[in-house]
Formats: sequence, structure tokens, C-alpha cells
Amino acid sequence: MKAIVHIGTEKTGTTSIQRYLYQNRAKLKGAGFHFLQCAGKKNNRALPAYCLDEHRRDDYFRDRGIQTLEQRQEFQRRFIKAFDSEICGLPQHVTTVIISSEHFHSRIRTEAELDNLSKLLTPYFDEIKIVCYLREQATTCKSYYSTHLKSGGTQSFSEFLERCRPENTYFNYHAMLANWERGFGFESLDVSLFLQERFLNGDLLDDFTAKIDAALVGELDKPRAVENESLRPFGQALARAVNIIFPRSTVMPDADVMRDRCKKIITQRLSGSGQLPSVEVQTSIFDSFIESNALVQRKFFPTVHSLFAPPDELVLREAVIDGVDFDTLIAVLNLIAKGAKDQFSAGDYARICTIFFSSINEITNLVSNEDDKNKGSGRTIFSEKEAFILRDLALRAERRDVRLALTLMKLANRIVLDVPGITEKLSEYRERLASPRKPQFMFMYRRGDEPLGLDAKELGDKVSAWLATLPVPSGAFVTEIVGAETLGSRGALDDGNLVRPHGYSVIEADSLAEAYAIAQQSPLLAFWGSIEVFQLKSFAG
Repeated sequence: MKAIVHIGTEKTGTTSIQRYLYQNRAKLKGAGFHFLQCAGKKNNRALPAYCLDEHRRDDYFRDRGIQTLEQRQEFQRRFIKAFDSEICGLPQHVTTVIISSEHFHSRIRTEAELDNLSKLLTPYFDEIKIVCYLREQATTCKSYYSTHLKSGGTQSFSEFLERCRPENTYFNYHAMLANWERGFGFESLDVSLFLQERFLNGDLLDDFTAKIDAALVGELDKPRAVENESLRPFGQALARAVNIIFPRSTVMPDADVMRDRCKKIITQRLSGSGQLPSVEVQTSIFDSFIESNALVQRKFFPTVHSLFAPPDELVLREAVIDGVDFDTLIAVLNLIAKGAKDQFSAGDYARICTIFFSSINEITNLVSNEDDKNKGSGRTIFSEKEAFILRDLALRAERRDVRLALTLMKLANRIVLDVPGITEKLSEYRERLASPRKPQFMFMYRRGDEPLGLDAKELGDKVSAWLATLPVPSGAFVTEIVGAETLGSRGALDDGNLVRPHGYSVIEADSLAEAYAIAQQSPLLAFWGSIEVFQLKSFAG
């Protein structure tokens, strides 16, 4: 019995190969080849997970609720049983088992983990063939960035590129292949370059098929859909913002659902070529791998002059925002506003807007930290209508978050230079940020007995209108108190006679008298309850 183990190195068509194998599993079996199923229908991800050091964390286990050592060991027992049953139950005419996963590349890092794989496979197979394709490191890292974002990553593109260095065995092919050679022998390694001109018939799937059996080339069905598409730069910016707002480690209810729904919109609308490193960055990465790539070239490609060609002197395209980008941003913001409306306060929405515009600004440099010295640079394809929308958003945000308002207004000003009111507002926002902060005061709301015949809707409308006028620095007009306990030196106190606060607001005012006057305007006082006014002072640590 023979095994063909496909190491799915990053961005070398692994998803397309796996779909191809799964789609043709019946034809393959008829020809004596079996695509492993117990480790995953398309991506045999469970097999690399089985090989991991038992103390290493991995999202494969997290996603399945496998947290303890005992649960890991039970997973291993179940997997071995399923693996043995599938291999031993194959028809007699099947002589080769095909295994494929990109996690052989990304997860199997140590000698001990590779030994675990060898110990698993050796008792079942007389011959083991290791197949992989290699792609130039900077190009791989650039293409991998979209996958990073689709998987919940939050690094900026520039931060992500810093991963691509020889010390990282993920990109150091010499170190990676040396481990596999140690485990299975040099003769077992079938290493190819991921270059179309080197593929059989110029086709990756034909080339991979020939590694299984040359007689199968042209006999199998090829998938039509393009797999694992990258995101356009604006899509990458939006995906990163969504991941920051809904991190994978959050305890926020339905965060995974919201993140996936947002990214579904982004992927459907903004697929395409992603951000590109500058020529200087690509050259720096290329040069850092010259030594290790030369070792790979001499061992596996002795007739090739150089493993990879140096980067071209390409001209980076200008980052622009078009109507589809803008519509997608609005669609994602609307989805968050509707789908997570019970989870965010007004202050949270200011933070969300800041995250989105910060992520967008990193790819476009629309708004610099300097005053607008170069008005003409970094212009975008926004319409005048959209500039007015941004201006109005800034006006709505100015009471809660002056910095956000300044960013939005500067963006509107870059789109259309003469939108009415922008120049004055930019000066006002800068003056407010430069001037000392006003004293802060707390309004503590205590609920009293509601009078009979109270029109709740009328009161709610009046209170909402009053709250919208508050000079709130915190982002939230009112914070409701939903639970409380009183503690003393001897533990919990019985304070059943105390009227608990219903909520509070933090405002800015020039004096306690001004804050008191603002509180006096509250419609709450005409119906029920009371408002206590406190002046706040921060103490340095």
C-alpha cells in the first residue's frame, strides 16, 4: 500500500486541489486511488491535529470544544480507530491513499510532531510519497494576508509582512523540507516550483494528477469555481476592522455569527487582488531568503539557476475607493447596527467608526496626522454626495467624539474641497482638541414612584430629546445600571430601604452651577425620580 501526502504550502492552489480530489473520489477509487475521508472530507485537517504536541493549542480543538488533555487523548483514540477502519476497509484493488492538508505545512513544525506522523503512517504503508509546491516568499506572504483576515486576523498588512523572515520556518523552505527529509527520506520528497510555466500543460491540476498517475491526466473532472479568492485592498481593510470589533476571543454573544455575516458581504463584493508590498519591501524579503533558497535550489533543482526570480520593478497602483467599496462599507455598518444593536452603546459606535476609518486610512493614507499640506495627494473616487454624508456624520459625532468628527470632516474635505461649513468646523475641532478639557460631572438618576396615568411613550420621547443635548465626553448619553450589591467591611449589607440608582451620565461643563442648570432641564424631574449632580476629579496614580 502507498500513501501520497500533499503538504499544502500556503497559496499554492491547495483548496483547488482538495476540491478536485473530493469531486473525483469515485473515479479515483475506480482507478485504485482513495482520497482519505475520516480526517476531513476535503481538507484532511484532523490528521495534522492528531500529530500536534498534546500541549500545543490549536483552533481545530478550540472550535470543537476540546480543551483538556483528557479530551485531546480521547480525540486521538477516536481518530486512530476511524483511520484504521477506513484504511483496512478499502477494496482490494485500491493500492494508494491520497492525503492532503495545508496544516501539514502550518502546524507540523517540530521533529517530534513529524515523528508522530511517521509513526502513524508507517505501519499501514510500504511507500510514502511527500508532494509539495514552493512559491516565492514575499509573494506567498502577500497572498496569504487575505487568508489571515478571513481566519480572524487583526494585523495590518505592514505588520503581517514582518512575519516573512528566515527565522520563521513557515517561510523557510530549507528548514521545513529538512524536517520532512529527516522523517521520510530524500527519495520520498517530490518538490516542485509553483510556476505556471513549469506545470504540466501549464495547468496545476494536470501537474498534480501526474504525480498520482500520469494515466489519469485528462480523465478527471475539473472544478469550475475559483477557490480561496483574495480580497481587494478595501475589502482587506473592512475585514480587519470587523475582526477587531468582533475578536475570536470575545465573550460577546453571537460575535462569531456577526463576524461571519459581515465578511460574507465583504467577500461577495470585494474579491480581487489585495495589497502589494513596495518594491523595497519585496526586495528586502527576497534578499533575506537568498541563502536558504540557494540550499533548496542545489538539493532539489540543480538545473535551475535560481529558485525564484527577483521582484520586478513594478509600479504600485494608487489606492482609491470606488462606489462598490463605499456601498459595502455602508452595508457592513448597517448590518452591525441592526444585528448587534443590543450589544453596543453610543460610545461603542464611535469606537466602531474609528476602527473602520483607521483601517481604511492605512491603505489609502486619506487623512494624515499633519495638517492638509498636500491636498492633491491620495484623492479618492468619492462622489460629492458622499462628501456631504461624511460631513453630516462628523456633525452628529462632534458632541460625543471630537477626534472622530475631525477625521470624518478631513475625509470629506479631501473628497470635495468646497463643501459648506467644513473649514469652520475643522478649525473648531482643532481648537477644542488643543484647549484644556472642561471639568466633568456625573448625573446619577434615581427612580421614584411613577404617577398613575403616566404616558410612557411621551416621557421616553422627551427624555431622549433631552439626553441628545447633553455635552457627553464619554460617548454614552446614559449608562443604565442593571445590577448592584452593597459591600461593607463585614461583607454584603442589607440596604433594602435604599433607592438604587437607575443609571448615570458623565458630562462636561464649566462649573457645578452650569451642570446643575443642565440637570434642571430634565423631563424626568417633572414626572418621577431625582438627579444627583457630582463633580468629578481624577487622581494621579
